[in-house]
Amino acid sequence: MELLSNNLEVTIYETRQEIGNPVRSPGIIKNLNPEYITKCNAKLNDNGWGLRRDWLEKQLAKSVLDKGGTIILKTEAPEDSIDCRGGKSPSPGWPSTNNVDTDLVLWNGGITIKTNLPNEFKVNKFEENKFCFEHSDGLIECWIIGDLPKAPQGWLELISGEHPNSTEMIWADESILEGKELATKTIQSLQRGI
Repeated sequence: MELLSNNLEVTIYETRQEIGNPVRSPGIIKNLNPEYITKCNAKLNDNGWGLRRDWLEKQLAKSVLDKGGTIILKTEAPEDSIDCRGGKSPSPGWPSTNNVDTDLVLWNGGITIKTNLPNEFKVNKFEENKFCFEHSDGLIECWIIGDLPKAPQGWLELISGEHPNSTEMIWADESILEGKELATKTIQSLQRGI
């Protein structure tokens, strides 16, 4: 949004068929725009808002379109583009040596119902290497570094992605902040070049 607010053209390139799919990041955020609460199926928990991360990404992408940006799907970004993956590899679960931050580790997650929660997880409990929270539809999202414990009746959805090795740095807020900082640096760089 910072780039568009500074009258710069913005084109988002997404190699997949849609923004926010498949889920690679936890659906937890501390600061949520109130207009996204219902749209993202968000629920306020003890630690922040639990939501569908893919729905949040779609809302943020829609905001780019609403402000005049462009989104091109199923297309690799040109080489001179700004890489906004935050160090993640191009494909979920397949680490790459290109532009990948070495401080990232593979987190595995799953979505289930409360009565099917493995004993290793407690709802709204955040530990250094695992955490678990609830969405407004009653679904529970769990993440862990390492092997995901088996849910008694299986997981409704399995998810994984590369993230910092601390639950303190895995929030959607961190990704949004990283994007804003990258945009600010880009704007400053362009202003110096003028």
